[in-house]
Amino acid sequence: MQGALWSETVRTSDESVYMIFPRLVALAERAWHKAAFEEATNVTSEDEWKSFARAVGEREFARLEKIGVKYRISPPGGR
Repeated sequence: MQGALWSETVRTSDESVYMIFPRLVALAERAWHKAAFEEATNVTSEDEWKSFARAVGEREFARLEKIGVKYRISPPGGR
């Protein structure tokens, strides 16, 4: 498992931290946690996504703020 940061425009360590979080949280969760949908259960990937999004929103963002990590949340939608 790997996560990439396109760093050609990142000039400082503060900028790199801003660009890496909260993606690093998602990468770690995916690497360490075997999702129920990967096993033969009735849990769907949508259920897993909702559980993950709730955990990050309620627990991890608060933890990042408490330790002073400035993170980026991408705006919704895509082009």
